[in-house]
Amino acid sequence: MKNNDGFTLIELLAVIVVLAVVIALATTNVLPTMNLAREEAFRTEATLAVKNTKDAYLNYSMGALKVNNDNKSCVSASKVCFTIETLVNAGISALDKDTYKGKVEINIENGKEVGYNLSLKKGDEYWFINEPYSDFSKNGNLNVGTWNEQAETCSCE
Repeated sequence: MKNNDGFTLIELLAVIVVLAVVIALATTNVLPTMNLAREEAFRTEATLAVKNTKDAYLNYSMGALKVNNDNKSCVSASKVCFTIETLVNAGISALDKDTYKGKVEINIENGKEVGYNLSLKKGDEYWFINEPYSDFSKNGNLNVGTWNEQAETCSCE
């Protein structure tokens, strides 16, 4: 009489091969979706940071916000710059200053916004945008870069 208590080695290998194929297919479909979601989250955060900078500039224009013209914030005829830390400390931004680092510069010509320079770091990810005025929340060029001190320092010289 034959004992049929277990699986043969061939059956176990077949199951492992099928599982490996399923995992490989799932991974190739999930990873691009995760990267797209991460990029869309950054675009949302970047849009919020630019809006917060516009609000800070408006508050400054109305005298409700003091700007020290130091490496954390500055205003000139051609540029407005606020670090994320400054926006949070002023109560203008809801971004967590312990999670996010960076700055937003709005370039100005003839009293109109003509472009943005934005750097934003969250954890190990650093994204930056150097764009002429556009709705980068949909079509701006996001770049991944290397973080340095200039990425969170304002200068309006």
